[in-house]
Amino acid sequence: MKALTTSCLTVFGLLLVACAAHRPSSHLPPPPPPRVASHYSIQPGDLLAITFAGEPDLTQQTRVDWNGMINVPTLAAEGNAEMHAAGLSPSQLAAKLSSYAVSNKILVKARAQVLVIEYATLAYSVLGQVAQPGRYNFPRGVQPRLPIEEAIALAGGYTRLARQSNVLLKRGSQVYTVDLKKLAAEPGHPPVIVIPGDVITVTERMF
Repeated sequence: MKALTTSCLTVFGLLLVACAAHRPSSHLPPPPPPRVASHYSIQPGDLLAITFAGEPDLTQQTRVDWNGMINVPTLAAEGNAEMHAAGLSPSQLAAKLSSYAVSNKILVKARAQVLVIEYATLAYSVLGQVAQPGRYNFPRGVQPRLPIEEAIALAGGYTRLARQSNVLLKRGSQVYTVDLKKLAAEPGHPPVIVIPGDVITVTERMF
């Protein structure tokens, strides 16, 4: 059920005037599935492990720079070998590396493999009645998703004025109302998952 809410929230000196349809957390869509190597598009900031079958000397790790490029010195006879990687899947980049190694006569036959061993830093925000409001990065090297309770805990937890029964989760253009007090009393309830770009606002209790 949608509830039309007109509220003025003062968050760290910023006056946010919100007139939006807040949906209950039961309407929150499930988070996207974890990134699978065959479908994932490599991003600037990702750390890649590159190997070639039967060629341990060509193994290396490289981080995608913010222009989407990687440097593969193991494939360069002299200097560096740079190529564009961002936007490709790991399997597409592996095919590109294999072709490069053969065309540049580094190998007669090449079968490369690319693994993403650290994902680029992704973030969410926690505002309102928490001890340390701000923008938080997901830990590197893990899928970027956290239960909302853990996300709030990483922001220092609730202040004494926090209204745990009315936590707002903004995802894209939608705002969802999460009753964390009720969820805590219902063991086994599906967790509310925070994903990159989410904004959590812990509202203030009304006395």
